[in-house]
Amino acid sequence: MNKWEALEFVLNDYHDKVPLEFWSDREFVSHTCHWNGFNFRFAHSELKKDKEFVLKVIKNWGYSFQYADDSLKKNKEFVIKAVSYSSSALKYADLSLRTDKEFILKVLQIYKPAYEYVDDVWKNDNEILNTII
Repeated sequence: MNKWEALEFVLNDYHDKVPLEFWSDREFVSHTCHWNGFNFRFAHSELKKDKEFVLKVIKNWGYSFQYADDSLKKNKEFVIKAVSYSSSALKYADLSLRTDKEFILKVLQIYKPAYEYVDDVWKNDNEILNTII
């Protein structure tokens, strides 16, 4: 089976028929994620750790960040960059970051639309609200 045949399986939601080695192939995974960001969940763990690749995926589908490696979800600088690509990435950042008021303030100073994805605990905080005004 070649990549293009395997892509047909993905397109038809037969992910289990795709040989595992294809999920390590950057080009293949990039194509599958271009169609649907949920396909990133099948990517090899090394691709889920690859900062450049993860940013490429979440640029089109911010919700794909939920499948990225946990180390990236805990990395403050990376999460800020991810949010600048897609504000919905904030929703999938590690809980330790989403509950860190200083971090949330920093994110909102850089990218105000991320407020939509701020945890409810911060929605009525005056300092947070003043940041987005």
